[in-house]
Amino acid sequence: MVFADNLRALGFSMQGKEIEVDEDLPNFYDTIKLSMAEEIISENNNMINNYGFEPNDPDTIEALEKASMPKRPMQGTPWY
Repeated sequence: MVFADNLRALGFSMQGKEIEVDEDLPNFYDTIKLSMAEEIISENNNMINNYGFEPNDPDTIEALEKASMPKRPMQGTPWY
């Protein structure tokens, strides 16, 4: 319990209520550039074929394969 008390004294604690965050961000699959979607799909396929490891959820890859040209593509990192 001493460790928890030390953390609490430093300002770290668990809250009982859930924090709501509304960043007003569009759906990821509606904003990803097709070139970035292809890169993620290719990286996933490379990992499966060469290392037997699947780094992304199959549902994610399926959604990326169905992605269309975004009206307002996100800039910078594809993961937000």
